[in-house]
Amino acid sequence: MIHIVVQIEPKPDKVEAFLELALFDAQNSRKEPGCLRFDVLKHLDQPTRFSFYEVYKDEAAVQAHRQTPHYARWIKEIDALQAAPRTAAKYSTVDPTPYA
Repeated sequence: MIHIVVQIEPKPDKVEAFLELALFDAQNSRKEPGCLRFDVLKHLDQPTRFSFYEVYKDEAAVQAHRQTPHYARWIKEIDALQAAPRTAAKYSTVDPTPYA
């Protein structure tokens, strides 16, 4: 499994537009066969900071996600909404033992 954690800080006046875009992407991503989880998280101590927690079956599922219309919309619209560049990190499962 591949886990991706994305950190995003939208402009304060763009939070509503950001959430609409983020939820559109997340809800459609969860429909993908290789997407096992896609959470949109709001930081408790900084209410204008958000994270995505995404889990995909494998790298092929990540690449398939990047070919979807909802991801294309995300890429097209997100830069105008950000206060700072977003960051992302990929992880693999160590424990519990991943499903084969």
